Amino acid sequence: MTSQRAVTVLLEDHLITFTRAVGLLRRRNLPVRSIAVGPTVTPGVSRLTVMIQSDEATAERAVQQLQKVVGVRNAAAFPARDGVTRELALVKVRASGDRYGELLDVVQLYHASVVDDHPDAIIVELTGSEAFVLSCIRALERFEILEVARSGAVALEAGLA
Repeated sequence: MTSQRAVTVLLEDHLITFTRAVGLLRRRNLPVRSIAVGPTVTPGVSRLTVMIQSDEATAERAVQQLQKVVGVRNAAAFPARDGVTRELALVKVRASGDRYGELLDVVQLYHASVVDDHPDAIIVELTGSEAFVLSCIRALERFEILEVARSGAVALEAGLA
């Protein structure tokens, strides 16, 4: 049975290591839903998070192959429901004067923040699960969305792993 899985990879901060890891995933033709990379608490080490739609065996084979890549320190896969997954989105929305209060009500309802406020447009920042982010974007569509930038999901397995 296929489900959404998070594949997390701790790798050295070298472009060649990142290229090899992503190349391996591409060659395996995994159905990637999102990909994100960022620093960890350890200097010189980054975390690559890839959300895929696959069965457990396919994800585990990918992890085994990733662990063989030079520069990869650790790789793991887990069902997305067994961890905490979050995504960041910035949404630029037209800020018309007559509906500005209604727009701020929607922003407050989703616990989002206005990070840039101009007379013609505002930028809203929100964080949450993929479903939460999509729900907020849908709620903001009635105000004319000008641009959307999404980070891709980052994930950590719950508990002590």
